[in-house]
Amino acid sequence: MITTNDTPTASTPLLLHAAQNPSHGSKVYIQRYRSGKRRYPLFLFRLVITPMVLITLVTLLAWDTSPLGHCYMKPICRALKDGNEMEEIWWRNQGPYAPYKEFDHSKNLEYLPRGCEIDQVTLLHRHTSRYPTPNAGRCMLGALNKIRKREVGVPRHHPELSFIDKADLELKDWQFGGLTNQGRKAAWKSGVHIATAYKSLLDKAVDVFTRSSEGERVLETSRYWLEGFRNHRFAIKKKSDLPKVDVIIPEEPTFNSTLSVHSCPAFESLDPSPGSIAQSDLSPLLSSAIDRLNTALRPRPKLDADDVACLADMCGYDSQSRGTEWKRWSKWCGLFTKDEWEVLGHGKDLKRYYEVGQGSDYGPTMGAGYINEIIARLTDSAPQDNTCTNRTLDADEDTFPRGGERFFVDFGHDNEMLEVMAAAGVLKQSRPLTTTAVPARRTFVLSEIVPFGARLIFERVSCDTGYWEPGSGTAPEGGKEGIKKYVRILLNDKVQTVAHIACEQSAFAEHGLCEVDAFVESQQFATTNVSWDICYNSSHEEE
Repeated sequence: MITTNDTPTASTPLLLHAAQNPSHGSKVYIQRYRSGKRRYPLFLFRLVITPMVLITLVTLLAWDTSPLGHCYMKPICRALKDGNEMEEIWWRNQGPYAPYKEFDHSKNLEYLPRGCEIDQVTLLHRHTSRYPTPNAGRCMLGALNKIRKREVGVPRHHPELSFIDKADLELKDWQFGGLTNQGRKAAWKSGVHIATAYKSLLDKAVDVFTRSSEGERVLETSRYWLEGFRNHRFAIKKKSDLPKVDVIIPEEPTFNSTLSVHSCPAFESLDPSPGSIAQSDLSPLLSSAIDRLNTALRPRPKLDADDVACLADMCGYDSQSRGTEWKRWSKWCGLFTKDEWEVLGHGKDLKRYYEVGQGSDYGPTMGAGYINEIIARLTDSAPQDNTCTNRTLDADEDTFPRGGERFFVDFGHDNEMLEVMAAAGVLKQSRPLTTTAVPARRTFVLSEIVPFGARLIFERVSCDTGYWEPGSGTAPEGGKEGIKKYVRILLNDKVQTVAHIACEQSAFAEHGLCEVDAFVESQQFATTNVSWDICYNSSHEEE
């Protein structure tokens, strides 16, 4: 019987290699170990080099697409340019509902001719960002309600409208007429900015005197501004825990006030107002936008020109409705094209220009009272005025201090700021604004003039003329030899000039300065020529 040995032996072919190489297993281990050692430095290399490469690429991309670059990556450049251009278009065309935009004008607050220093400031401050007023809110809700009842949920071929399906069309939690949290933070920031910019004057000023109109959003702006001005940390607080201004002036029609003028019956009774008429003259240019939205959404009933104007306001308001810091533009801004936005923005400019600005019969008249208060402060005297000043308050030095080295702050509204500039001859237009077309170059743009939180500043500047002209050898009575007083006006930190020959020929006119005497001469409309009879009849009794 032949038997076979099933047990593997050393001669078994499968085991021969291993048997003849008893150290083979250890070599495999060593190879694996060595391979592991070689891979470990490669991992570190990738870990370090990859972020460096990415950072370099991002840096090159940022440089290439910046104004200093050559835009080699043209598709990206075009995309970024279009995005930045649209944001600029959105901001420019929000009118008085635009957020305050910081420009590089801070050097204007610091630069003065040698031998000159600021010894008095009056700041007229508009309230910061708010929700729509109740009247504007009704218009917006009316347009949104039509969209809510639309026949097309998500319109095809209109990606800019796709967000509407999930949008808040009822404006829940919007506190109409009240400040937004962004507005509260913006007021605080403005106070910090002004305290820093005018530190030299504030260190020596007699005091800081503040007034505010009684409107809730104006009062709240003033109180958060004071928080920042006094270097308090920002926090949303109860109104009772915020600092208060020195004087609060009521806004009732029976009460005279230069910070909220409602005491001109003829103006208040205009219906329709000249501004509304001018704006409606431009509305035919929006017909393409109206047709496009009605065709795409099929709202019930159809949108009209007023609806479209109110939907446009959603852009600025919705962008400022959430959080304490600006984040991004609302998707509502994408509702309109570039050309449509220019029409909408110019329409806002027309409304205010012809309603309370230079193009109004009433605007300069209603701004004259504040100009006379400015003159009183500049000349350290009591106001002389027969218009809308409150004589009871202005006659009392406790409620209207007589100039001096003080820092005055007044809080009010955009309309009053436009009226004051119209009366003063600031931003004077060479011709009336056209109401039937959008000019190629717009020179009266509300978003630049009275955005939320706008600031109009009148500085009194004291200059020692010994630095630039020979001394007379005699000093004027009660004064210092060689000292002359000037006025400098800044709008949102940018120097503005008065369109009058007296200021244009003043010494230091090239620096934006106008001698106080020349400034007073330039304001003859407010001091002498104003016709208050257009507002009041003989039976009017002022307080």
